[in-house]
This record gives sequence, structure tokens and C-alpha cells, in this order.
Amino acid sequence: ESFDDVLTAEVLAAGSPSELVADRSAGISRPDSAEWINDGAIIGIQGGTDIVRARVKEMQDAGTKISGVFLQDWVGQRKTRFGKQLWWSWQLNKETYPDWDKMVADFAKEDIRIITYMNPYLSPEVPSSSVRSLYNEAEKAGYLVKNASGDVYELPTVGFPIGIVDLTNPKAKDWYADVVANEVLGVGASGFMADFAEYLPMDSVLHTGEPEQQHNRWPALWAETVRTGCERAKQPDCMVFFRSAYLGSEPNVSQMWNGDQMVNFKDQDGLASAILGSLSGGVSGFPLWHSDIGGYTSFPFGKGPVFVVNYVRPPELNQRWSEYQALAVLMRSHESNAPDSNAQVYDTPESRKAFAEASQLYVALANYRKGVIAEATRTGVPAMRHGWLVYPGTAAADVDLQYFLGNHLLVAPVTEEGATEVSVTFPPGEWRHILTGEVFPGDQETMVGAPLGQPAAFVKEGDRVGDGIIRQIERAGITQNNG
Repeated sequence: ESFDDVLTAEVLAAGSPSELVADRSAGISRPDSAEWINDGAIIGIQGGTDIVRARVKEMQDAGTKISGVFLQDWVGQRKTRFGKQLWWSWQLNKETYPDWDKMVADFAKEDIRIITYMNPYLSPEVPSSSVRSLYNEAEKAGYLVKNASGDVYELPTVGFPIGIVDLTNPKAKDWYADVVANEVLGVGASGFMADFAEYLPMDSVLHTGEPEQQHNRWPALWAETVRTGCERAKQPDCMVFFRSAYLGSEPNVSQMWNGDQMVNFKDQDGLASAILGSLSGGVSGFPLWHSDIGGYTSFPFGKGPVFVVNYVRPPELNQRWSEYQALAVLMRSHESNAPDSNAQVYDTPESRKAFAEASQLYVALANYRKGVIAEATRTGVPAMRHGWLVYPGTAAADVDLQYFLGNHLLVAPVTEEGATEVSVTFPPGEWRHILTGEVFPGDQETMVGAPLGQPAAFVKEGDRVGDGIIRQIERAGITQNNG
């Protein structure tokens, strides 16, 4: 929707789809993605110092390759009708995380980083552990978006009110960049989930401009604020991932994520939708995408203000989602909005083993993935590529739920609960399964065995890069040769 009377369009033409995408991104520079993410999975854990340490130890004992832990409850939690939610105070909660500094230091010795959570909103309610009330500071300085009456524009969320930092105010933006640098990254975090910024009320009163014009620009202002905070914290490669963006966000965004999928396999808003979203988002100017392993949104509640009840992760979902992300850009789990009611990757010996195996596959592909990510960052051609970008004019170009990681690794995730095989539409040539070694003829659709623990991924016979991928898998000792 546009609020201007005139629109300007630019038409591009190129010799191939990938060249077209690259031409669209010509002249755009993007920040490099942190390389440490390739060293292992990032595990989402909550609950405090002792629980985090214990979960990490359990996952390590199972053989999990870990590069980081995602501690979104670093600010502490409160219970609302939507589940366990965070205090939007953006300060370390030392009641939840006593001995935080020692935990961070101990993990650093094992090359395990900490990433946390933040968004551009502030809650007037803060936990007792907070040293500052950022909401009160911002209100006193006039840094919050106003309503037509001149008061702070308070928005209701699922359980508590919030104010919006007015990012059109240079002083407010500068102040909030300091909060990023000092309160978020300054406690030892190597990055964070930069949530929201897609919503600005159309009746807002802003420091600069009208809400109709600033609404779509809001994500870009948020990305600029975050990037400034990273630079002030002397972390230019801080691992920040966003869920909203707009034209102008690109120079400040390295990673995107798909937002809050439901805890199911569906293409409307589950595992399959995360694949579709990554493929479409990748050709929209943002080449690096990932999703929450296991999805986020569930409704385990037996009663309350929702119409869906007892809606939680099915048993296989974490494993299938882990297998998908192990063959994509970034492998990161999330506990969901109701961790106690949903299956977690660390719950049982079986779930830990399954996640560990997926993490080993993810790490085995690290060298290849690094090259793909670097190329995507440089050219704008996405890391996860629809068949249309790699083999245009073939049947593989018409299939939406398989993709290429780079130009050389074909991936067909299982997106149906209970399935033990998956349909693969191979491009011309012969295609070798990277785990089993089985070779399939190309230019046809084939049902390929894909039991749990054996994701379907292939390289083209005779492709030197593909041969290198096979060698990486063999060196990692994770082949499943069926003879």
C-alpha cells in the first residue's frame, strides 16, 4: 500500500535468474556474517545459570557441536496468558542469572558464545532486579512515540503494555544505540535477536515525519540503531538477526529470521512455511535467512482467551526441523512460547542424540557454507536458492519445497509428519546422496528414502565442488553407506 500519488518503478533484465537477482543488488554492501556460527548449533535455553550449564553439558555429552547459546530470558521472565514472556527492560537479570560473568567466561573458554534478545519497545513495568527504568528515562526525555493527545502511545501486547522508542528522533536513536552497546552487548553477549519493528500505529505523533511515510522505514531505522550499537560495543560482526526489514535496511542487516512459526509441519505457518519464506525472502534483497527450530507459537492452555487448546509440538518436529537447518544457513533452536509444554531438543537421550547428529552434519558443511554465505553477502544472490535460480527451465525450477544451498547442494526436507520418504525432482545429470552414497538419475521426480536421521541432500556427479562436499562428510565420519 502506498500513500504517495506517484510511484516510480525500475525494470531490470538479465541473462539468467541469478544474474537478475545479482543485478538488483548491485551497489549494495552488507555486513559480513559472523563466522563462528559455522562452528556448531546455537541452542535455545532458558531458566537461569544452573539450568543453562546443565543443558549445555548434557548436549555436549551427547556429541552436539555447539557454537552458542540463545538466552532470551537474560532479562528474566513473567507469566502472561500467552505463556512465559520476557521483561522488556533490557538489563541483565542477576536474580535469574547469578554468576553470569563467570558463566560467560567459562563458555568462552569452550568457544561457546552468548546471544540474547531485544526489541525497539520498552515496558513501564520492570523486575525488581533492574537498576534502571529505561521506559521512565525515555518518557522523561521525550524519546517515546506520542498519541494525538500528546501522551505516550502505549500499545497492548499479549499481557502487558509497552511504549515505542521514537527512532525518528536523532537523540532517542542515539540513546537507544547506547542501550544496545552497554546494556545488551556490554554484558558479554556476541549478538541478539532483534525482534519486531514492523509495527508503527498510523495515528502516531512522531518527532520527524508522518506515520504513513515512516511506517515502512521503521525497520531500517531499527537496523541502523542496532548497527550503531554494535560498532560502539566494538563488535562490528555481532551476530544480530532481524525479522523485519525495508529498502535501506540492507547495509545494516546480515541475517534475517522467519519470525514466529506455529509448532507444526504446515506450509501455512509451520516448518514448510519457513522454507517457503526463506526462499522468497532470499530474492527480496536479504540473502541470509533461518528459522526457529521447532517453531515458536503453541497453545498448550486448557482454557483461556484462545480458541485453540492443547496445541504443542508433535514428536518428530524438532528432529525434522533440525535436519533442515543443518543443511541451510544457521542452526538455532528455540524453546517456544511455552517451553514446559513443548518437546525440547535436550529433553531425552534420543532427542539429544538426534540433535547432536544434525549438528555434526551442520559442522561438516562449514567450509562449504562459509563460501556460500560470503558469496550471498557479496552478490545478494541468496544462500538458500530456489531451483529456479540454479536450474532454470528444468522441472526442478517448478518445485517450491526443495532448494539448493549455494549452487552445488540440493536439499529436499521432509515436511510431512510421519513420512519416511520424500519426493525429489532432480535436475539433469546424476545425483549422489551425500550420506548414503546412492546415485539417482536426473531430470525426473523420484521418491527417496528419508527416515529420521537421514535427510535427503545430494550433489551432482562430476561436480568438483560436490566432490569436496562428499569428502567433508566422509572426514566427519557421518556417512550412512548402505552398500
